[in-house]
Amino acid sequence: MKTNIQKLLVGASLAVGVSAIATNPASAASLTNPMVTGEKGEDYLIYEHVPNPDPEATTDFTRLNNDADLETVLQGSCSVGGAFIPSNSCNKGEPGGNVELFANSERLSLDEFLNYDTTTSLMGDLGDKSITLSSLTATDWFGETLDTSYNYNGDNLNLANEWFEAALTSYGITDDLLRTANMFMPTIPNSKESLFNEFRDNGGFQRFSDPNIAYVEMDDMTGSLEVGLAGHYDAVDLIFDDLTDQQKGMLSMVWGDRPVQAAELVKITYDGETTYHYSFSAAASGLLEQGDMMSHTGLYDPELTSNVEVEKAPEPSFVLGSLLAAGGMFAAKRKQKK
Repeated sequence: MKTNIQKLLVGASLAVGVSAIATNPASAASLTNPMVTGEKGEDYLIYEHVPNPDPEATTDFTRLNNDADLETVLQGSCSVGGAFIPSNSCNKGEPGGNVELFANSERLSLDEFLNYDTTTSLMGDLGDKSITLSSLTATDWFGETLDTSYNYNGDNLNLANEWFEAALTSYGITDDLLRTANMFMPTIPNSKESLFNEFRDNGGFQRFSDPNIAYVEMDDMTGSLEVGLAGHYDAVDLIFDDLTDQQKGMLSMVWGDRPVQAAELVKITYDGETTYHYSFSAAASGLLEQGDMMSHTGLYDPELTSNVEVEKAPEPSFVLGSLLAAGGMFAAKRKQKK
């Protein structure tokens, strides 16, 4: 299967995005006749959009409702153009609900995930063509041989190694930086390989296999595909909940208030081609999930263009902060609730 990993690398900073070349398209075809494979409430979950009754509030809500109409749930948008970066926000009421695929992913251990071959897919029509958006299986990540080893410097890289290297690149993490940080905080792995192994063994890959699809549309003028993914605008509280108070203090000194962002991956089959899409930068969605009061605050658009810009070049202290943050992100277990 063909991947588009190269055009999705997002530079050496968290605050990486795409230039806002155009505003929201004047005319766009939205997904029609949607259906999801699997068991509702088990394999997939439906979150509907709930307007805030306070007219002065800046945030609306999402709410779990597995009986909500799929076509209505998936009619959202976000008018930031191509600039899905932390400094931008969708307008209130633009992103709607979302559909979480492979909703039981976080219950699986690594061994269970390696033996789990069921894909949850959202299918529908986009204009005169069909489209399928799917969760990922272990075979997508590790190939037919299910090779789970770190092999970035080898040949024939699988998706797991390509995506993991892209994640480290987005945080500016190298082996040299890991060795240096390990001298000050021995709990941080001292190499990219050991970081990969901890992430894999703690269930990281299956936890990034369950995308929340917020909308799917096609720009009638340019023919470009737009897919919105709901996620956390800032996942600091989820990612670092296992750190000690001392580690959190060190993190706060170097990290400051920068958001930690990463979207789940989505597998898209459209017009005879299958590709994998992801992003490490989100706009604020203007939404809050009523159940946990923390989810769906970020909106990712993984259809990046080649016009990549860095908002601000990372300074050495920020690179170290990124390193410490990513070390915690990959080593700490995420909470069950997304």
